[in-house]
Amino acid sequence: MTLAQPQAGPAPASGVGAPRPWQLLVLAAEDAAALDAATARLAAWLQAHPDADLAAVARALHLRADEGGHRRMAVCKDATDAAAVLGARDPQRVMTAAPAAGPRDAVFLFPGLGEQYVGMARGIYRAEPVFRDAFDRAAAVLQPELDADLREIVFPDTASGSGEASGGASAGGGIDLRAMLARIKEQGDAASLRLNRTEFAQPAVFAVEVALAQLLLSWGIRPVGMIGHSLGEYAAATTAGVLPLEGALHLVARRARMIDALPGGVMLAVPLSEAETRPLLPPDAAIGAVNSPATCVVSGPEGAVAALEAVLTERGLVSRRLPTSHAFHSPMMQPIAEPFARMLGEMELGAPALPFVSNVTGTWAGADEVRDPGYWVRHLTGAVRFSDGIAELARDPSRIFVEVGPGQTLGAFARQSGATQQLVLPTIRQAYNKQPDTAFLLGTLGRLWLAGAPVAWERLFPGQPPHPAPLDAA
Repeated sequence: MTLAQPQAGPAPASGVGAPRPWQLLVLAAEDAAALDAATARLAAWLQAHPDADLAAVARALHLRADEGGHRRMAVCKDATDAAAVLGARDPQRVMTAAPAAGPRDAVFLFPGLGEQYVGMARGIYRAEPVFRDAFDRAAAVLQPELDADLREIVFPDTASGSGEASGGASAGGGIDLRAMLARIKEQGDAASLRLNRTEFAQPAVFAVEVALAQLLLSWGIRPVGMIGHSLGEYAAATTAGVLPLEGALHLVARRARMIDALPGGVMLAVPLSEAETRPLLPPDAAIGAVNSPATCVVSGPEGAVAALEAVLTERGLVSRRLPTSHAFHSPMMQPIAEPFARMLGEMELGAPALPFVSNVTGTWAGADEVRDPGYWVRHLTGAVRFSDGIAELARDPSRIFVEVGPGQTLGAFARQSGATQQLVLPTIRQAYNKQPDTAFLLGTLGRLWLAGAPVAWERLFPGQPPHPAPLDAA
């Protein structure tokens, strides 16, 4: 089973399942003048109908999304918001594109660890049933592995509190705002520390990514290629159907626990190419990742990495330690290689239904290769050849790279590795970005459509009829 086939999960957590709070409005016409006229008519209609159901308007517009090459999109909250945004052609929120040369293909990039944060994709979980069902299923499978509910780890209500804590009220009997904010920060810090523990971080990122991939597939965004970075390759392989979803969830959780039990190590980002770095490596250190032609990551024990840091400093080069607890993708992972291979040997691995590029070889993963447990051991202990993989995927300049997971680091690595002509789009906002999750994701979907990617519009509102009025208005 691939992730294109949603499976039922346990009942969703309370407070979810409400209608999508933001809507993607799309307009298409044969020429720029007709597009401007349609936009003006729709803005006027919305202004005259401020109580209109914007979801119904969006559904009606989706039916006509492919009726012309000149395209325009905006993500809006309600009819009043949409009337103002479209009427003013707000350049921050209204995007327009001339006809694309032809349909463009998507490539999925799956991140590894490093940019996860508490609450990542919370709004998507609440608004999108396909994502929610997939994540709920993952939580149910992982419950006995983690002895915890993954939803409580990723989506805790860090702002809640009984108000009964000592110091919660001022001397005058009112609310002590400073104490309340301190309590919220303490809860948030504790939640972040919990999420970032290896045993929780890896299953959490993996579950978010496979659920998000399933949502994109359900919207008709079918990639012609995929690549993951480190843990992200497990998401790519699961989306491709190589790893069965339930087995992959157990595998990722147990792999994380085994890694957590190993001695700690260090990963160091180095501003040199792989060829320039290798002669400088101390005996116990190894290349852990090649992220671009001019940068790589070194993994190893503390002493070896510290020795390399000293050499780099003498040469006037600035290196940076990554926030990891272990030396991933290095010989320090070798002690768990045998039990890890045994776990894989108990799984039935399939051939890729969707193609993906290997971290191990930097080129397309072969069916026999990825069904061999030894491949995944080499993936565990060897370097991530991400830059080589991007160079392979970037051979077609028309492809659109979609980062399926938290952060935008892979997009930056992709550009540094030769994807200079490709459009690169994120799907999950960064932690400091306060834009609502659904608005951010729908904006990415709209930009995919503007660029020429096919979208299965009818799947955004399955089983719901369109509202007829906006069809004439636009």
